Amino acid sequence: MSRIITITSGKGGVGKTTVTANLGSALALKGYKVCLIDTDFGLRNLDIPLGLSNRIILDISDYLQKMCSFSHIIVKHRTMKNLHLVPGSKKRLSEMELKSFREMLKQIDSLYDFILIDSPSGLESGFFYALDGAHEAIIVTTSDKTALQDADRVIGILESQNELELSLVVNSYRNNQEVEDILQLLNINFLGAIPADVNIIAANNKGNPIALDPAIQSGVMFRKIAQNLSKHHYNQTIDLPTYNQTIFTHKKLKLSF
Repeated sequence: MSRIITITSGKGGVGKTTVTANLGSALALKGYKVCLIDTDFGLRNLDIPLGLSNRIILDISDYLQKMCSFSHIIVKHRTMKNLHLVPGSKKRLSEMELKSFREMLKQIDSLYDFILIDSPSGLESGFFYALDGAHEAIIVTTSDKTALQDADRVIGILESQNELELSLVVNSYRNNQEVEDILQLLNINFLGAIPADVNIIAANNKGNPIALDPAIQSGVMFRKIAQNLSKHHYNQTIDLPTYNQTIFTHKKLKLSF
């Protein structure tokens, strides 16, 4: 049976899709069979950091409308054949199609070790459908105050409405104290953190997940997060490299909204 994990944030622009692509790639590097599902319907983009845009012929809406089999919509990664993408639809799905999403998860549950669902931003219906059928949720945030406020709200909703195992990934941190402040505020299982790194943007634009590059620190950190996730290792002692410490100055986060 797969571990079905929704990766969410509440706020757009925190790197949720980048985390999904790189975490999936890092898990595939470890030999796991991984399926990445783009549920940002109408704004499909998970294919971009994976370099798979020009290989998409059909998408999830074709399957949910029963126009083809599941095997026809999956896109295999060029070099990692155990990493599959289910492309999102460029149009918004009907309510009936959205309701078919959970049934799709049941049908593919036995095919993979991990199914990672890249959820849409915001708290509209698509957000809840992306969580329907998931066993776990990873919340991605940055130190931006609006991102933290939205992450805190999402955590509250998930804790009150769903029996999901929740964990946190901090993205684009600039020093260790910044991560400590965020953990103090959000107070959920900590998977790991990714430093602010322009190499990630360059890798996304090239369609080469940074997790595939062991020579770059942010790529190493994605692999560590994948290791923690695969072993259910949370709240490890924070031993994070500080990125460009001479460039960024730390201002302690205010922990009230």
